[in-house]
Amino acid sequence: MQSPTVSTTSSTTANTAATPKASNTLSKDAFMKLLVAQLQHQDPTNTQDPNQMVAQMATFSSLEAQQNTNTLLASIQTQNAALYQAQSADLIGKRVQITSKKVELTGGTSTIGVNMATDGNATLVIKNANGAVVRTLGPGALAAGDSTLNWNGRDDAGNQLPDGNYTVSVSARNVYGAPITAFTTTSAVVTAVSFVDNEVKVTAGGNQYSLSNITRISS
Repeated sequence: MQSPTVSTTSSTTANTAATPKASNTLSKDAFMKLLVAQLQHQDPTNTQDPNQMVAQMATFSSLEAQQNTNTLLASIQTQNAALYQAQSADLIGKRVQITSKKVELTGGTSTIGVNMATDGNATLVIKNANGAVVRTLGPGALAAGDSTLNWNGRDDAGNQLPDGNYTVSVSARNVYGAPITAFTTTSAVVTAVSFVDNEVKVTAGGNQYSLSNITRISS
């Protein structure tokens, strides 16, 4: 058995000498230099309108405040990301329920989780790796919340299918025939947490998922 791991992946870019490109953005330093130069070279017999100068200074202050705010927000985002990553590492060894359309047929059987927003009838469609429908389960009545269905690994003709990876989709309707929200889930133990391009990924059941796919965590 492989030991749980925590890994960090980041993108790197080779350093290459490049000619600085012209920017359409005026920095606060450039703005101040421009204002000072304007005052130094103004016509003594026709000095700048004080109201115009006040407006320019107000623009400068607004620009500086905006840049300082952006810098502060970037710093907070970096600190939150580091804290988030440290907390996510605690998921290793925990069993999680994950929204997933993946179905693994092992030993001729598989367990499929279904979450229903309300009571209703659900129909599950299972496809093979080529996208062909091999089995339709239901419609069958399921209660609101989580339910578990067992698939015997047979297709609609009763033939036993080979072990491997399949996909499943679910559609559900209430007693009035109106569609209701439903999704399929799987349960597995988290064996690794990865940080890829500032996004946390967990590995569970041999597959990688985003944290947003986790709907339940248990010890």
